[in-house]
Amino acid sequence: MADKKTERLINLTLALLASKRYLRKHEIFASVAGYSGELASMERMFERDKSDLRLLGIDIEVGDIDPLFEDEPGYRIIQSEYELSLPELSPSEIALISLAGNLWNDSILAPSAQSGIRKLESLGIPAAMDLNLQIQYRFENPGTDIELVRLSIEEKRQIEFIYESKSTKSRKVNPYQILLWKGFWYLLGEDISDKAIKLFKFARINGSVQTTGKGDSFKIPEGLNPAKFLPDAESESSKAKVSIRAGEAQLLRRKGELISNLGDVDIFEISYVSESMLLHEILWHGSSVELLEPEHLREELIDKLKKLSNE
Repeated sequence: MADKKTERLINLTLALLASKRYLRKHEIFASVAGYSGELASMERMFERDKSDLRLLGIDIEVGDIDPLFEDEPGYRIIQSEYELSLPELSPSEIALISLAGNLWNDSILAPSAQSGIRKLESLGIPAAMDLNLQIQYRFENPGTDIELVRLSIEEKRQIEFIYESKSTKSRKVNPYQILLWKGFWYLLGEDISDKAIKLFKFARINGSVQTTGKGDSFKIPEGLNPAKFLPDAESESSKAKVSIRAGEAQLLRRKGELISNLGDVDIFEISYVSESMLLHEILWHGSSVELLEPEHLREELIDKLKKLSNE
């Protein structure tokens, strides 16, 4: 979890990006979570925050709200200048960016960030609730398991994990190669029980990966061509139907396709590859989202909610 300063910096960035005009300092102090105490103390805090953001490469533009009058200057971040273009990156660097991206996306949805943008609107400041803050190249986050799998490939050690497919079961695998295909991470390896080379999607791994056995326990086949095993991304996905309250769960909306509008709620169809990840995401959104289909997942979600309520 981010500390208070990190959270305040993210909230400040969101506010300056969301505002459609320059924000004065007193408006920032009134709308951005994390600023409190005496005015002089908040002003020192704000000056440090500006310096920190600029050191991170986030350019804060200073300008006059009304050019006809000499007034307190305002601040904002121009979205077009904030967009990232990433150079060629190593798998480790991509994994780190993905972790940071997850923190950023969670922060956009955090109550303090959402209430901050609403405060801007309540102060009469036009603000964009629907920020397009996605990094140009977004990668699924495979977690820390990707490093463990990489070491297992290097040491030629067998691994074991629970895998969700048509039947969820434990798999023992000789790992050969990690692949990034159409924004998703895959492991290419030999399924020991089937004695067949298969592609395993990291998003379908339920729980953590475990190493088993000794090193140098297998050989990677010579001339192995990963392209022969790459999937069609569309054919892998399943569909879920969800109900989302009007104006809420913005990032979940972007992942889906609007089917119908019922006034207070919108019905979306969302593609997913992991049932557990879908349930986790819906639970995270709380009462903003209701799972309608598939029925077996809806029943599983209801069971989870009953267990949570009894704890």
